[in-house]
This record gives sequence, structure tokens and C-alpha cells, in this order.
Amino acid sequence: MSAEANVAAAAFVAAARDYIGVPWRHLGRSRTGVDCIGLVLLAARDVGWDLPDPAPYAREPQGTRLLEGVLGHAPRVADAEPGDVLLFRLGLYGGHVGIASLHPAWGVPACLHAYAPRRQVVEQPMDAELRAALLGAFRLPALSVSAEP
Repeated sequence: MSAEANVAAAAFVAAARDYIGVPWRHLGRSRTGVDCIGLVLLAARDVGWDLPDPAPYAREPQGTRLLEGVLGHAPRVADAEPGDVLLFRLGLYGGHVGIASLHPAWGVPACLHAYAPRRQVVEQPMDAELRAALLGAFRLPALSVSAEP
């Protein structure tokens, strides 16, 4: 990423961190409750980016609606960097997203996500379970800016 994109990515990650501890709620789009897609949308909105909302959608993924919505214009990248959106398998489809980060305490790759099993937004290291479910990383258009020559 360019220096400009790195600054934007850091702002996006910081915005997402502001939601840590917010309760998980399916289709949530506020600080009173948020789901994984809602976290990405709200953090993006907080830094001035407009992303399409694929709602409504089922709690269990039923196709590629997520890819056609939030990630529709985000190119896939080989190696995730902080600020990239991570897509995880949930059943047969990609149905869970998070934001790549470096864990502030341990400095290891991590994921900021609204995690239903923990019932809140968390930042957790990319452990074996998350790595096994990872389908890919996507760079939002605001982070795809190239360095000026």
C-alpha cells in the first residue's frame, strides 16, 4: 500500500477499534448492536467512506450476496495488511467478515470482528481456527490508491 493508503488503513482500523465491546446483533448498524458486516460499514462511515449495505440477509449465508455487496468492488489481495477486509467461510459460503489489524498488545496479525460466539466486537489474534476459515482478503477501494509518481 502507498503511504496515503497506510494512513487511511490506520484510521479505518482505529475506527473499528472504537466498537470493541459493542454487543453483537444480527443486522445491527449502531453502537447498541452490530454484526460483522455492520462493523465494516460503520467503521468505513466513520472515516468518510461509503460502502453498499447488502442487508437484508439471513443469519446463515445463502449464496454470494456478501461478495456482491460490501466486497463487490474490492480487489482480492494475496497478503492481508491492516485495514483489509477478511472473508471467512461460514458453512458452504463466505459469510463472516472482519478487518485485518496488528494486535496492539502482541503485535501479531489479528482480526477485528463482531463475533457472534463472543456476543460482541473483539480483536483477536489470527489463531488456527480463523486461519483455517479464511477465504481471502480484500482491499477496499479507498485503500487501493497508488502512490503518486
